[in-house]
Amino acid sequence: MSAQDDRAAFLAANDVSRETLNRLDRIISELDVWRQKSNLIGPKEWPQIWTRHVGDSWQLLDHIPETARIVDLGSGAGFPGLVIAAARPKAHVTMMESVGKKCAFLRAAIEAAGLNASVYQSRIEAAPPSKAEIVTARAFAPMPQLLEYASPWLRKGATGVFPKGERWKEELTEARQRWNFAYEAIPSRSGGSGVILIVREVLRRHD
Repeated sequence: MSAQDDRAAFLAANDVSRETLNRLDRIISELDVWRQKSNLIGPKEWPQIWTRHVGDSWQLLDHIPETARIVDLGSGAGFPGLVIAAARPKAHVTMMESVGKKCAFLRAAIEAAGLNASVYQSRIEAAPPSKAEIVTARAFAPMPQLLEYASPWLRKGATGVFPKGERWKEELTEARQRWNFAYEAIPSRSGGSGVILIVREVLRRHD
């Protein structure tokens, strides 16, 4: 399947406004330019960029309010951060990424698509205090470490919205040794046994 066919398959499965699609097209076009010069997305991933990467990010929108302040951890090639920003123009997304070339791409994509978003270039542990209602991360870290990274926001009442793969139950078991939290596991629309984990009320066990 070509990237264009993959785009059509994504649009057939999701309700996307013309304005949002325009922003998504600009993001993917920018990614196409940048992937030629840096390894943001592997060549085998490109033919399914829409159904696998955009689509996987798109399903998080069910859990993200229209005007939320969102922190996306380890943003990489911009999934889900750029997709959320494209679909939630009244929200603000702060993308946190430590790798310079990835940050450069994220800034270029934000400018190209006119997104209400910003990039924080440093390690997450060094981030200054900020407010957020939602914390996201995709393919970034196992749950115990992810909760550690996200805890500055989660412990102040933010909700975690984390897509997780087939090992999600094992990761939850490991995380519960270190953290108390409430969660909801919603089956992923991307297929397989993955889920979207909605995480709230996070406290370290010795707090």
